[in-house]
Amino acid sequence: MPSILFNYANVKTLRRAITATSVMRKVGIDLRRKLFSEVLEAFGGNLEKIICGGAPMNPDMMKYFDDFGINLCEGYGITECSPLIAVNPFQLRKRASVGPAVSCCETKIDGLQIGENGYVTGEILVKGDNVMLGYYNNPEANDAAFTEDGWYKTGDVGYMDNDKYIFITGRQKSVIVLNNGKNVFPEEIEEYLGAIPEVCECVVVGRTNEESGDVTLTALIYPNFELFQNSESISEIADIIKNKVLIMNKKLPTFKQVRNIEIKKFEFEKTTTKKIKRFKVE
Repeated sequence: MPSILFNYANVKTLRRAITATSVMRKVGIDLRRKLFSEVLEAFGGNLEKIICGGAPMNPDMMKYFDDFGINLCEGYGITECSPLIAVNPFQLRKRASVGPAVSCCETKIDGLQIGENGYVTGEILVKGDNVMLGYYNNPEANDAAFTEDGWYKTGDVGYMDNDKYIFITGRQKSVIVLNNGKNVFPEEIEEYLGAIPEVCECVVVGRTNEESGDVTLTALIYPNFELFQNSESISEIADIIKNKVLIMNKKLPTFKQVRNIEIKKFEFEKTTTKKIKRFKVE
């Protein structure tokens, strides 16, 4: 059988190839590495597995790579935990999860609130051999970083399912508390906004009305100006994006829907690792 059976210049042909291999795999025939050898060659030809970490991964990426025969998993860790906490196992992957805790540590959720998924949501705590002993000569930081019974407080918020797989929903310090008591994690909404082609960068914040005290979910958006003609004004760009956001809102519960957008003319300030400095966003 030839190693390349499809012309990848034709996107429709590529999609048909993906559909065909998906059907064949259901009956035990896996030809992905033969049929998509041209794609795999772009990665060196021998790539089979990838572990992704350092920032949230789009859950759909797992399927995209899987379609071509590359096993993609997401891991989770921080420097204070040497640095690995959990990883999604290659043979037992779960979409949108960073997997269960590695063997040298254990994790638990510090919270009482039941999320929409039916699981307790709260801060992720870690204890184990991989956790640091403490910050050197900094007792105040240690008091803030550990619980009284020795669990390290990651500052990340999420939940664990019945199989102890961890699902991260956001950062504790960035949570937006609405007037009805609902907690909204902006990172989740930003993921939806990021799927809109006209959105280059975005940050979701809670704007408080000085008179009523109501908190409004507001998206600060730096547009993908390359997709717009030079003749379009900022207000016209805002209207186009606003319509796209209205469509996006239909995918979200009412309390998570973006109610206002603000267009930025310049990119957000970032760290050296290209992460937006949320604390600098106004």
